Amino acid sequence: MVTLQLVVVIPCHDEPDLLVTLDSLWRCRPAACLVEVVVVINGSETDPDAVRQRNWQTWVAARDWMAAHQGDDRQFYLLHEPSLPARQAGVGTARKTGMDWAATRFAGRWRTEGVIVCLDADCVVADNYLEALQTHFAAHPDSPGCAIYFEHPWETLSPAHRQAIIRYELYLRYYLHGLRWSGFPHAFHTVGSSMAVRADPYRRQGGMNRRKAGEDFYFLQKIIPLGHFSDLCTTTVFPSARLSHRVPFGTGRAMSDGLAGSRDLGLVFAPALFAALGLLFSRLEQLHVETVFAGLPPSLHRFLTIQQWPERLAELRANTATLSAFRKRFFQTFNGFQILKYIHFAMDQGERQMAVAEAAALLLERMGLQHDGVEEEQVLLYYRRLDRQGYWYGEGKPDGCALF
Repeated sequence: MVTLQLVVVIPCHDEPDLLVTLDSLWRCRPAACLVEVVVVINGSETDPDAVRQRNWQTWVAARDWMAAHQGDDRQFYLLHEPSLPARQAGVGTARKTGMDWAATRFAGRWRTEGVIVCLDADCVVADNYLEALQTHFAAHPDSPGCAIYFEHPWETLSPAHRQAIIRYELYLRYYLHGLRWSGFPHAFHTVGSSMAVRADPYRRQGGMNRRKAGEDFYFLQKIIPLGHFSDLCTTTVFPSARLSHRVPFGTGRAMSDGLAGSRDLGLVFAPALFAALGLLFSRLEQLHVETVFAGLPPSLHRFLTIQQWPERLAELRANTATLSAFRKRFFQTFNGFQILKYIHFAMDQGERQMAVAEAAALLLERMGLQHDGVEEEQVLLYYRRLDRQGYWYGEGKPDGCALF
């Protein structure tokens, strides 16, 4: 009997192209296991009638599609939550519904060995997607989860839309590699359509949250610090670059705001903020003994003081006997959320902004990497190659980096 090892969870709200996503999964080469796919068509009690009608049409179309597409190696399921309470309705609740359902699939005869995979209803995947997931987790038995390589397609977009998605994706990759250059050990992409987690740590860490946006980022802050989180670079998810106003941030919102002129996707903070973090991280041995913020950039010094880090460091020292334990506890507390807060704080303090391609190219130079060109698309393609390799500056060691 083929063992169930993968459950792919797809939240779906007012999505016109769900069948394209399902067709993409159906065309995938078989994995060496049983794969289940669950689609959670969801809506709010406050949805307009037009949205309710489109959701119902999607449910009917998905039901009919699934009736004709069931196999020995993959099976498809449909959950329908048309009128969720307004305070809960959103992608977090929909993703949680599907992921909790997936976790129960591994709670019985399948035990805890399974993997819950997150995808979105506006994505297509490479034809080796399923087998790559199965192979990756078999080869990394200690990994609680992974970030899956992704690329936004832009070939058919208008020039303005194409420029917007190139800038946005370049920012995502610039941010990731800036964190890795700084020595932050938990730097991974946190994209909801491109992540997977084992069922056991999913349950132990309390499962998915119900946030209406950013649910992926906050969820992975509980999984990545467990250790051995990994990059899956041998397959590709292709998320849509479409516009959307349904969530306060994310790709769709960035595209809408960028094309409307309410957000400049071409400007980002300079790499100096990553260097500032690197300087802090390089002092952990000293901070294990005493709190010394002298010499840190002013914005970081102020941030640490306002966020009560002298008191936090004293508490960490009191509860850790070794430098290794102190370092582990430090990064569990100074996590991705804290870094994001610092970035926003520094920007509010007037830190320098740069063109995204210029900042990303400068970061590559500081990392000692040779690259071709300074055009946005050229720089993005270089960063894609880095991500395809699972590249870590200094092999992922928190060595810190020099200010410049």
